[in-house]
Amino acid sequence: MYKFFIARPVTSWMFMISFILLGLYSLRNIPIDRLPDVDFPTVSITTTYPGADPNVVDVNVTRVIEDQISTISGIEAITSQSFSGISRITISFSLEKDIDVAAQEVRDAVQRAMKDLPKGVDPPVVRKVDTSLAPILAILLHSKTADYQTLAYWADKVIKRDFERIDGVGQVDLGGFRDNVMWVRIDPQKLYSRNLSIQDVIDAIAKNNLEAPAGAIYGKEREYIIRFYGKAKDAKELEEIAITPNLRLRDVGYAEFGEDEKRGMARFMGEQAVALIIYKQSKTNTVATAEKVKQRMEYWNRQLPPGMRMDITFDSSVFVKDSVRAAIEEIIIGSLLTAVVVYFFLGSLRLTLVPIFAIPITLLGTVFFLYQTGQSLNTFTLLALAVAVGIVIDDAIVVLESIYRRRKEEGLSPMESAIKGTRVVVFALLASTASLVIVFIPIVFLKGVVGKLFGSFALTLIVAIALSYLVAISFTPMAVARLVDKVGEENPFTRAYARFEAFFDKLLRWSLEHKLVVVGLSLVSVLVGFQFLRMVKKEFFPLVDEGRFLVRFETPVGSSFEYTEQKTKEVEEVIRKNPYVDRFGLAMGQGVAGRPTVNGGLAFVYLVDRSKRPHQREVMEMMRRELAKIKDIRVSVESAGIIGPAGGRQVDLQYVIKGPDIEELQRISERLIAEFRGKPGYRDIDTDLRLNEPQLRVKVNREKLADLGLSVEQISNTLNVLFGKFQLGTYELGSESYKLYVKAFPEFVQNIENLKKVYLKNFRGELVPLTEVVEIQETTGYQVLNRYNRQYSFSFFANLSGEKSLADAVAELEEWLRANLPPGYTFEATGQAKEFARSFQGLGFALIFALVGVYMVLASLFESYRHPFTVLVMVPLAVMGAFGLLILTNTSLSVPSYFGVILLVGIIVRDAVLFIERIIQLREEGLQTREAILQARKERLRPILMTTITIVFALLPVALGLTAGAELRKPLALVVIGGIFTGLPLSLFLLPILYETFDSIKLRKKENL
Repeated sequence: MYKFFIARPVTSWMFMISFILLGLYSLRNIPIDRLPDVDFPTVSITTTYPGADPNVVDVNVTRVIEDQISTISGIEAITSQSFSGISRITISFSLEKDIDVAAQEVRDAVQRAMKDLPKGVDPPVVRKVDTSLAPILAILLHSKTADYQTLAYWADKVIKRDFERIDGVGQVDLGGFRDNVMWVRIDPQKLYSRNLSIQDVIDAIAKNNLEAPAGAIYGKEREYIIRFYGKAKDAKELEEIAITPNLRLRDVGYAEFGEDEKRGMARFMGEQAVALIIYKQSKTNTVATAEKVKQRMEYWNRQLPPGMRMDITFDSSVFVKDSVRAAIEEIIIGSLLTAVVVYFFLGSLRLTLVPIFAIPITLLGTVFFLYQTGQSLNTFTLLALAVAVGIVIDDAIVVLESIYRRRKEEGLSPMESAIKGTRVVVFALLASTASLVIVFIPIVFLKGVVGKLFGSFALTLIVAIALSYLVAISFTPMAVARLVDKVGEENPFTRAYARFEAFFDKLLRWSLEHKLVVVGLSLVSVLVGFQFLRMVKKEFFPLVDEGRFLVRFETPVGSSFEYTEQKTKEVEEVIRKNPYVDRFGLAMGQGVAGRPTVNGGLAFVYLVDRSKRPHQREVMEMMRRELAKIKDIRVSVESAGIIGPAGGRQVDLQYVIKGPDIEELQRISERLIAEFRGKPGYRDIDTDLRLNEPQLRVKVNREKLADLGLSVEQISNTLNVLFGKFQLGTYELGSESYKLYVKAFPEFVQNIENLKKVYLKNFRGELVPLTEVVEIQETTGYQVLNRYNRQYSFSFFANLSGEKSLADAVAELEEWLRANLPPGYTFEATGQAKEFARSFQGLGFALIFALVGVYMVLASLFESYRHPFTVLVMVPLAVMGAFGLLILTNTSLSVPSYFGVILLVGIIVRDAVLFIERIIQLREEGLQTREAILQARKERLRPILMTTITIVFALLPVALGLTAGAELRKPLALVVIGGIFTGLPLSLFLLPILYETFDSIKLRKKENL
């Protein structure tokens, strides 16, 4: 193959240029995103049971549906929440489950359950949860002067509709939004004084506010559809509806068009706001879509009324752009540094340009593959491309150095040098490439979140490695043969290297005579390395400084909206005073993070540029300390999170505790909080158990109810109309339709004593006081009942400070749980803790399979059981440097650093293969073992040093971690660089010793036969 390219340079150039052109086209069109597409197959079921308390909802709705869906295959977890009047069930499936199939199976199960649901339950709503589509933008429309109705109109009727038409935008949600409604407010006392009930009002409105088809007239020549228009045109017409012949609605109440009840809100920097949450369509470019939205935002900022404007509180495209720019910078700087290394070794600018040309050819070819397979440029594929720079240079250097040696030492022509130099190394290059590829193949098939994320990393690297090999045996020899007519001149560096080579030759001869010393040092290195492994901190993913985080807060259960709003302003003040905060938006009340209650909220905090502040972790800790001074509030300061289903809690430690009795779970929860709240290293300790909600319990006396001619349904409906929010059709204004609600006067609803002033009308037309047939008790009850996999449960949440590793926290928490949970109560890791355990177990198996795969590939290529073993023995030598550098730089062993270990295996094996393959060649040519070793050292030392140093220099910009998103890339680079520093020097001496030892044993066996 290489001879063809050497002989046909024009064809070679056209072939390589086509790679570049296809790559540039792909680079222009490929989606750019934060993460690969990772869809967590999730289906939700929401069921409304008006008026039912959480316990009734749990028993009669949630459990009934759970029983039916539990038989579906592929379920990982069933999580349910029973609130007052609402059941929410979330079914999480394994990542391999097809979401459409899962959704249909859930719908079928819900259909079977409906026959067992009680009367009055609304049909369950089943929907797929697209967790892969996190918001790309959060924009707040805000004003100091405009009223809320004006803000809501512009947000909902104008801007939202405009944004939804933008190419690439999939969905626009509103936050802190209250739509306008038509209110019919009733004064119950005026009703009762006229011997009327709430039901009389409901019936009157229903009969006098409707429109419907009323048949048709079929004439001989024409037909007419009769349409009856009987709806009130405005509030005044509604008030004229007759309840009795002599009584109008205005006599017992009033109608008013206005905003819905204030049960939630959004604010921007303390100003009233409405949030527009932008989601992109699947497979679209995050950066391009965000830019289109921002252009329209600027347009509308020029059109909005004075004093009103839009500002961005969350923009994922900024981090994406910064990460892409940083990765490109690291690739360019790494390439330049490797070019310097090559130049120093070879002393020729032309020779140096050859491997540098190989980089864009290989990387752009890889981008073309990514584009054609529907992948994106994201954090993980860009990391793979940065790593690939060193590998591309390595392949080109091996071929280049071999050709250079033939040209310099044997005096061959450029063409002859290219052919012979490539022939000598082509098998070694194939073996090293195959061993490097086989290391990453198990990663592609890893299951779980890590498999989905790093599968794209591994696949990208595999393609880049394969293309690098093709470029090295095609473009490189052709370019050297055609572009280089003489070898580089000697310079001070080449003369210094010649002296180093002579010194190394003496050192190698000495080590071959003192084998035990080298073996002893190697064993000490391995033992120290594994001790470092025990010492290094362990976590799932490092905290990425994205310059943004969340503040989640909650007032005590039962707190009013007004009280929570007061505490929200205190939270705002703390955030505003922080010198590192650039801007922030905040939402509180119903609907925030899916909560149906008003006693909590969420703030989105954006920080100033990273050059003007400390690391995000320090700012979060500073914020945490100040927020802790606010009384009567629970606070959690959380990172935005690199992975995980959208909307979930982004805490470091999350466990679910399950058991049969909810009261016992409450006691466990209290003990757990008390135990860990004072422990060093733990932050934001909390659980989601909320059992003390203030309630007024209305207990029916059925005997009196029957005697007085009343029903339970009457009581429920009357209370729902007066104190709930009863929808009675819609109200049309122009082309828009609004809900029509009936409710008691606000003054009546706000007074708890008025519950005792409610009257019901029996079938005889008599008004009966509610207190005649019920007993009203003030008590506490459940705000929400949580279940996990069909058992009562609560979740424990905690964040960790820098000195506490996730592995230590998991061990400490599980030890306490095992010692303190009563029989019948169990626990299970969820969130990051679950993925931490699953990923490290999966990566451990992947590493084992990689080592086995490398052995099998090398055994097949060398046709030997012994030589692959000799190569693999070199791998543990890198352990000391890899984990030692992590400890030295205070970096945790996380998923990225574990991938660095796997990459390090491939690099160490690659260098060993280059050495041992040449020894085998020379032995086959008739040289004695010692002579073959020394000659192979002479021929392969420089390419091994060059490839090793170039990969270190290629990863050096990544290891420095000075750019956006570096926290994800840095651990991998540190592991590789540290491992090379200890693995390479020891392997250069240990490998020849092992080869000579095994070869002498083999020879003695032959002599004894």
